[in-house]
Amino acid sequence: MKETRDNVVAALRLNHRVSGIRFDWLPDSAWETFTPLMQQPFPVLTHLWVRPYLPKHVTSRSFLGGSAPSLQVLHLDYISFPALPNLLSSTADLVCLSYSNIPSAGYISPQAMVAALSALTRLESLSLTFRLESLPHRATRIPPPDTCTLIPVLTYLCLRGVPEYVEDLVAQIDTPLLESMAITLFNQEFLEVSELSKFVRRADRLSLVDRAEVTFGSDRISVLLSQELQGKVDPKTLRLYLSCPESDLRLSYLAQFCASCLPTLTLFECLHIPVPIGFVWNDVIDDLDPRWLELLRLFNTVKDLRLSNAIAFRVATTLRGLPAERVTEVLPALENVFISKFGSVGSVKEAISKFADARRLSGHPVSIYNWGGTT
Repeated sequence: MKETRDNVVAALRLNHRVSGIRFDWLPDSAWETFTPLMQQPFPVLTHLWVRPYLPKHVTSRSFLGGSAPSLQVLHLDYISFPALPNLLSSTADLVCLSYSNIPSAGYISPQAMVAALSALTRLESLSLTFRLESLPHRATRIPPPDTCTLIPVLTYLCLRGVPEYVEDLVAQIDTPLLESMAITLFNQEFLEVSELSKFVRRADRLSLVDRAEVTFGSDRISVLLSQELQGKVDPKTLRLYLSCPESDLRLSYLAQFCASCLPTLTLFECLHIPVPIGFVWNDVIDDLDPRWLELLRLFNTVKDLRLSNAIAFRVATTLRGLPAERVTEVLPALENVFISKFGSVGSVKEAISKFADARRLSGHPVSIYNWGGTT
């Protein structure tokens, strides 16, 4: 180990020849040894990946000599580096920027971050994610600017933080070539995502999605929008996550989230609602649950509905409760329902069969399937 560390020290001292550095899960002792050697210029450095074993703070503006003119890929994980915008002012060739798991001491305001991004005309991938315990709060919101900062070739965006931060950042940027994004919002008493909604809806390349997947987890809910091409899911997707530990709020938050952020004029043909193994529901099951109705009404072009066994009875019970004259009011284009392990749960079969009978009598029949076979 000492020999390896000595070799790294020797390499870092040749700073004018180093083109790539990767420190992954760097222990404290190595951090104390290596970082003083990185307070000097690395003029040919193109790739830098630093992830300490425990969160660390970089206070010095002299990190990398304060300039990295050749840098193309920068990954900082579990590091507080509030001087990052100063470094970015010298990285005109940067293609990938990931500042992840940011502790509270590493907070950079959306305005300062956008100002730094304005110089990165070659940036294709951007990830800014805060740690859950380091939530930046502000008493007042900042009005969106009259014009947005153009990030001309950005194709991937990942953001995680409180809604206010995400809202302020996306309100200030224009990303005409954006193809994929992953947005995670920490739980708030009131969910306001008007700027995020505008941002998602002006992402033209995401308007081709035709498949929606909503998932309930133990502490969050998620929405995955994608396009299915020849039986495969296109990797160009929109992923929206909402931290929500309170089980009785998940459905309401999810419906509100989807209503705000789903791309307009999108013709979803498939809706998939899986549930992770071991997930337990604590709320009461009711016919015509208004929370489920609110969610399902958002997908009025869906033809195929895919349900995991753990969620099927709740959805089937809601659909079963629709009166005959309103049976096509929810999921009016529905043609097929696929339920995993359908044959093993009699209550699910009874509930969904009543819905199927009502749809048949209305002249808009649906077919019920096991996951992979007709029932």
